[in-house]
Amino acid sequence: MKPVVPFWVAILATVTGLLIMTGGFLIFYDLHWGQRSIELLKAYYLDQVADTAEKEVARLARIGVQALLAQRYRFETGSYTTDDSIALARTLAAVLPADPDIEAITFREGATGRVMSATRVDGKEFVLTVSDPRIDGGIPKQFRADTLAPLLHAAPPAGSLGRDGYRRAVAEPETIVWIPHDTSAGLALGITAALAVRDPSGRVIGVVTVNFARSGIAGFLRSIKIGEHGSVVLFGSNDESLAGAPGQGREAAALAVARWTRETGSPIVDEKARRTEILIDGAKWNIVARSIPREAGPPWIVAAALPDSDFMSPVYANRRAALAIMVIGTGLAVGAGVALSAAIACSLEGATRALHGIAKFELQQPPRRRSMLREVAQLEDAVARVTASLRSFTRYAPEEIVRDVAASGQEAILCGQKRDVTALFCDLRGFTAFTERLPAEDVVAILNDHFDLLVGIIAQHGGFVVDFLGDAVFAVFGALRPDADHAQRAVACAIEAQRARIARNHANRARGWPSMEMGAAISTGPAIVGNMGSLRRIKYGVVGSVVNVAARIETLTVGGQVLVADSTRQVLGEQLVVDGPLEAEEKGVDGVMRFWEVLALRGEQVRVLPSPLPDLAPLVTPIEARVRLILGKRIDRQSYPARVYRLGPNGAEFESLAPLEVFSALQLSLPGRTSNECAETVDAKVMAAEEGAKARRTVVRFTGVDWSTAAGIET
Repeated sequence: MKPVVPFWVAILATVTGLLIMTGGFLIFYDLHWGQRSIELLKAYYLDQVADTAEKEVARLARIGVQALLAQRYRFETGSYTTDDSIALARTLAAVLPADPDIEAITFREGATGRVMSATRVDGKEFVLTVSDPRIDGGIPKQFRADTLAPLLHAAPPAGSLGRDGYRRAVAEPETIVWIPHDTSAGLALGITAALAVRDPSGRVIGVVTVNFARSGIAGFLRSIKIGEHGSVVLFGSNDESLAGAPGQGREAAALAVARWTRETGSPIVDEKARRTEILIDGAKWNIVARSIPREAGPPWIVAAALPDSDFMSPVYANRRAALAIMVIGTGLAVGAGVALSAAIACSLEGATRALHGIAKFELQQPPRRRSMLREVAQLEDAVARVTASLRSFTRYAPEEIVRDVAASGQEAILCGQKRDVTALFCDLRGFTAFTERLPAEDVVAILNDHFDLLVGIIAQHGGFVVDFLGDAVFAVFGALRPDADHAQRAVACAIEAQRARIARNHANRARGWPSMEMGAAISTGPAIVGNMGSLRRIKYGVVGSVVNVAARIETLTVGGQVLVADSTRQVLGEQLVVDGPLEAEEKGVDGVMRFWEVLALRGEQVRVLPSPLPDLAPLVTPIEARVRLILGKRIDRQSYPARVYRLGPNGAEFESLAPLEVFSALQLSLPGRTSNECAETVDAKVMAAEEGAKARRTVVRFTGVDWSTAAGIET
């Protein structure tokens, strides 16, 4: 294993070694080939200055090219229309916030001579200018871009520039024309780029122009420090000086460019640096010039001028002080290197620890102070984004699956394996009826509150939610990891969920929310678990008859009830206290389904499920009621008389000739307490039925009963 060196030691050793080697080499080189080295340094220095200036100017040119091509495309494709001058000017103004270098953008229409432009007043304020020779003699009118309020002050003199740009752009319709202008024309010092716009037949219909203020370029060129007297100058295609600091440096650069033009008969057109020397008042000036690349825009020239004295006068003094400076500089560099490398190493170490934590899926990272170094800060931000993404991903998929995928370092693939699991379905009873009476916002809030309650309880018992199916929750236990207690965990989860649902109903009553009742069904058996779907959309799923059986049994439950398949009862044995068995035939399930009603679960602690149908109060005088069968999604038109002997807010016991069986759904209409009160109609499901002497004795559990209806029934 290769030895590992701390980062700060490596940086310190590298910096110190480079300083010592560079200092020694420079002293030796200067003593033996000093003049040659100085000349090379001058050339390199000037090249770098010219390159820097060239890149800045080329960037400005590229902005103009991109803006013009984009606007021409919008005109030629019909995205822009010239019917409304102010609307078009306002549309053009949308370009200005995106490119702060652009001072103004203008469209001049050829047929009418109309001019529509948007001008930057300051960083965030823009002015629209429109003129039409057919109206008021073409006097420009100005408006604020944001409010379209008219402006009363005089418009800037942009007419002559626009006409010049129009003529040159029409003459070269496929070429972007660059026009420098100065204060002699009555305009702000700047540069205009113009491009013709054609209609589908190829006829020029107008010209788009983009204005740049030369003050930005001039300020940038003046900010480049070349010795004490040097300067950088920008020249146009006709050798005119566009920007640069005034002085002998500008004069020397102009003379050099003029000489090259005379020698070649044309300005510099290649991208290679040209070098020469010019004498002005006996002083030698070194000139380096470079042309702007053709694809970047106009054929401009950037020239850097430096007097020879700026280099040579300090050379001899530097030689005498070179050794002392090297020693002092090395000491300072070592000290700064120690501090800087330690700071960088500390930041990198923090990011490394965070990455190790992510590898272990420890997503709760303590907050750290953000590094002041850009690259390290970017690394820290990337780590934070990865952590947040993984945390968010765990809300879409089981955390164990996300952990495995993250730890493997590979993409998730379609796969599956057979495993014994326990499926749990929980569904709200009568929720559809509530949704018809409640605002949509309350429905979503109630449903999210219910899901949040269930997801937390399922996670506490080692299960995970496979899917949300309307107002139902499908969860599975024992799928992610082999678990011998998955059936016990599922039943315990269902009991706790029912108890929590009852408690939450009482808490939500103060918020004006109705009472929600839930049925739960559980089935145990083999299933195929794993990543399913397609390579474009993968989902962790569970497939098998165990899922189908649990889903079918769940449709037979009433509120507050937990039913388990016979397979689950066989796995739990004496741990499970049940009532039954119950049997039913369901579509999609072979044979008769046999299942049991859960009363309690034995284990480290005994979990008792509250009865879904508390004791019903016997009535002194039986109540005459009516019964209608619910057949699928339809209510039978025929109603049957019924005599209610026991009644409670959650259910009733009655006799009726209606053909009712266990699990039958029905609608029970109870008379009002007085002749003025309307009858109470509630949905119900049969929990028990037996033949009586004259009619069938039936016990039913109400579903979807709100607080007011329950209170009325109880009264």
